[in-house]
Amino acid sequence: MKFFFRSDRRALLWLFTLILAVWAGVIIDRKLLRKPAASLPALDEMAMDSLSRQGVQPSSHRPSGSDAVRGDYSAAKRRYASSGEGESPDALQAETFTFDPNTADAETLSRLGLAPWQVKSILTYRSRGGRYHRTEDFKRVPGMTPEVYERLAPVIQIGRAFRYYEDNELRADSKGRTERQAGDLRKRDSSATFPHIEKFKELTIVDINSADTALLKRIPGIASYRARQIIRYRERLGGFASIEQLAELEGMPADELASWFNVGSGVYRRININKATVAEMGKHPYIGFARARAINDYRHNFGTLHDLNELSLVNGFDEKAIQRLRPYVEY
Repeated sequence: MKFFFRSDRRALLWLFTLILAVWAGVIIDRKLLRKPAASLPALDEMAMDSLSRQGVQPSSHRPSGSDAVRGDYSAAKRRYASSGEGESPDALQAETFTFDPNTADAETLSRLGLAPWQVKSILTYRSRGGRYHRTEDFKRVPGMTPEVYERLAPVIQIGRAFRYYEDNELRADSKGRTERQAGDLRKRDSSATFPHIEKFKELTIVDINSADTALLKRIPGIASYRARQIIRYRERLGGFASIEQLAELEGMPADELASWFNVGSGVYRRININKATVAEMGKHPYIGFARARAINDYRHNFGTLHDLNELSLVNGFDEKAIQRLRPYVEY
């Protein structure tokens, strides 16, 4: 190195030292610090091994409470989606079979043709303590249309633990006596006094749109429960347009009672089809929330309705549905 200047020799020495340091670092990293990749099991394998040691099968986990509602809703939603995105519940292969709305699971409700959001509503209602005591209670399911209800009503079977008892149905009191037995005991008790409702002795025409429960109970064949049925349905409709509408009430002997009624002044409350909100239209038995939203969408897209026949362009309205709704609509 006597041919190099002192500064050159110093630079070469530093360069040589740097090369040695880098080479030594590579050797240490490869030989001492790194382990073979094959010695590290995959993350999935580690998780599965851990579950196996604990005796847990991942697919067997079943959530409870609100998690169960969300899980069942998700299952119904997947079934609904598998039929084709954007299709209505009517497009599904709906089945009709006996079921209890208080105990049916999400898969059962989905097979019956209910939409996922309806299934979720039912499960949420039940999880909060709600129950369906009568077949007609199923009408309260959001979006329930008369056509779907008419298809499902004959196959609804309310379990005995969930039923309301009719006035004439046997039931046990706190002492184990049936209603009939208890009634016999009351009759034998001369100290007991009960109001007596005097029935009409001969045919009397009653205005079904103005009669109260006291007057309705004077008609042979009508007691407290049926009188309340008529009043509640009359209020939901906005008045009876024909006596034949009595047949829409579950268990009501419409043919036997028809001769006692007339419709009097008829419908007393109508829906402005161009101004009513979705909530207002959805409460009417002949519209429901699904049809109300369809009407609202039609108004946004095409403007004011001038004739009810225009609803034939709206999903869910056939000729029968339009004619039944006609007395309750104004523009």
